[in-house]
Amino acid sequence: MKTTQRHFDEQLQELREHLLAMGSLAETMIVKSVKALVDRSEALAQEVFVHEEEMDQRCIETDQRCFTLLALQQPMAGDLRFIAVAIKINSDIERIGDLAVNIAQAASLLITQPALKPLIDIPRIAQLCQEMVKKSLDAFVARDPELARIVIESDDSVDLLRDQIFRELLTYMMADPTIIPRALDLILVSRYLERIADHATNIAEDVVYIVRGEDIRERGDKEIRKGLRHPAGVSPEIPGIDREAALATHRLMPEEREFLDLIESAAHNLLQAARSLQVMFEDYTDRVGKWREVREAEHEGDAITHRIMKKLNQTFIPFIDRQNLHALTSALDDVVDFIEAAASRMVLYKIDQPTPESREMVSLIVASAEQVAKAVSQLPRFDTVQEICVEINRLENAADDLYRPAVARLFEGDLPVLEVTKWKEIYELLEGVTDRCEDVANVVETIALKHA
Repeated sequence: MKTTQRHFDEQLQELREHLLAMGSLAETMIVKSVKALVDRSEALAQEVFVHEEEMDQRCIETDQRCFTLLALQQPMAGDLRFIAVAIKINSDIERIGDLAVNIAQAASLLITQPALKPLIDIPRIAQLCQEMVKKSLDAFVARDPELARIVIESDDSVDLLRDQIFRELLTYMMADPTIIPRALDLILVSRYLERIADHATNIAEDVVYIVRGEDIRERGDKEIRKGLRHPAGVSPEIPGIDREAALATHRLMPEEREFLDLIESAAHNLLQAARSLQVMFEDYTDRVGKWREVREAEHEGDAITHRIMKKLNQTFIPFIDRQNLHALTSALDDVVDFIEAAASRMVLYKIDQPTPESREMVSLIVASAEQVAKAVSQLPRFDTVQEICVEINRLENAADDLYRPAVARLFEGDLPVLEVTKWKEIYELLEGVTDRCEDVANVVETIALKHA
């Protein structure tokens, strides 16, 4: 018995070391991608692309290690939490690598053009992100919740730097419209780095969960900082706008109409992704092909988001605050990302058949997506936004009511631990889609309140 336990402990230690190696590779990718941008080095950018293949392979190997441990060892309590969280951390690290690749791709494009300005804040934010990744993994290995808290608090500093970069580049674009494409690419780089910090924060929050069994994913606080949600009891500021003047702003110029068309395209693409997910769950044949359809919608969403970000900084929008429009675009993109993540898990985890509960949750996702598309179509009229947002909130509550008993039932029967872990993550992702739909509703409602 002691030999078996010793062997299990050794396997857990190997898993920790494997995740640390992945984290080290992710740090290297961050450093090289930003250095490629600063030093204008195509060779460094290419090295990042090579690292991507290594990262993907390591991610697959880590998943296999985790699932093997769950299947063969049947761990309990703290060890079960550790392995379940290791699966999530593995995904976060892999995503950090993907974001470093995005930065390297931007660098490859920017180094073919004249330098816009000396890069000061981007290396600073990159250094902070690298430190957050390292500390979050150190906290994971040492089971140190206090170090994890430091990482979580550092996320605000990254957000402030990202906003500072945006403001500085905006002044450059206003002074010289010819540099707008280059400035927008740098703004996207800062956004990629901010997302890396978010993933490091996710890891740190998981550390606290492993050690204390405490879920501190305080989504509300993060959303308040990002302008997606207002504190309880605090209404968004409603500027004193003359009613007739507000109506006059709704007579849109052609370029403004084009901008709003892009926003509506993002919402309709979101709805298409949701419907493709429903097709996958209702007719669970050729699941790989159906997943590819969802992935195509996710790629299309990324392309639309990129176009919106460029348009946002090329167009003067008199009736909607730029910060709200940026938040709306990001929120729409997040919904599609979660939909694709849920579809991918069905394939990667080799799920035999969807559960009845998962099908019900997907139906709620489609209903939420339909309401999101309807809410976005109200811009800039705001005719029935309040009623739509109430309905999205109702659907999110219904998804919560499905999610909790569905997860509870996983632990009641004789389902293998491996299957419990797989389905728990899938349920979390499905429920997360409706949460993100509510984020969209919150932004639209904020815009409506400001201009009603």
